[in-house]
Amino acid sequence: MYEQTINPKKMKKISLLLVAFVALTTSVFAQNKPIYLNIAFHKLKPGHSIDDAMAIEKRWKTIQLKRQAAGLITGWAVYPILNGYQSASVDYDYISINASNDLNKVGEYSMTMFNALLKEDPSFYNIVEETAKVQTITHTVISKVLEFTGSSNDLNSVILMETMKTTQANYFAYLDFEKQVKDIQLERIKAGNIQEWSFLQHLAPLSFEGPGQFTTVTFFKDLSKLDFDASSIYISGSKKYLNLTPEQFTKKAGDLRVINQSVLLKYAVGTFN
Repeated sequence: MYEQTINPKKMKKISLLLVAFVALTTSVFAQNKPIYLNIAFHKLKPGHSIDDAMAIEKRWKTIQLKRQAAGLITGWAVYPILNGYQSASVDYDYISINASNDLNKVGEYSMTMFNALLKEDPSFYNIVEETAKVQTITHTVISKVLEFTGSSNDLNSVILMETMKTTQANYFAYLDFEKQVKDIQLERIKAGNIQEWSFLQHLAPLSFEGPGQFTTVTFFKDLSKLDFDASSIYISGSKKYLNLTPEQFTKKAGDLRVINQSVLLKYAVGTFN
């Protein structure tokens, strides 16, 4: 029988390639971890301003950094409404977001961690009571990030948050549509129109009677970028990525969903950057 010998140099090269492949695969799977968002909607109490709320939220940043270091969350941020730019149905003053790869941890903060913080800084003893004097959380939504272009995380960025409502019949068709639209959003980033874009699916509470089942979040460097002429990007993108004319693209978007709420926010404080 003929026995083929393997060149040791070739074997070393093959081994290195395997190691590189395993490392790359591991990295890809790590990047593909689900991202869940716990979104809280805050309403100011009478006699208090948004500045009062942001002052106390900046104190909460210390706590959120510790939660992030413990692996409970991947980030936290607060976004007040910018200059009252909101649709009439918006009934809150700002939102806060906790992001995590684990739904069971996204709202977790143990008394053990809190007591350890008090030993470091006793001034946090009444943080919950002090917060309750300034604002109240009207409702909370748990969402999953379905599509994401990558994070910019620039403080003071302007964020357009739009809540979409679809029908049961169009639910999955709309999901597929937004996944294709992601490529157009990436073109907008390359052109300097936007900084980032994400598409969120609401997991709970889920109802076809509320403001919507999905939300898109678009980051702009400043207000001037809202007037950026992106028509050529949409015209070429609708053909390139969806094989639709601009008229067909607009009609399909309108047929699949309605924008029930729209609001401009500002990234005021957080742990992402």
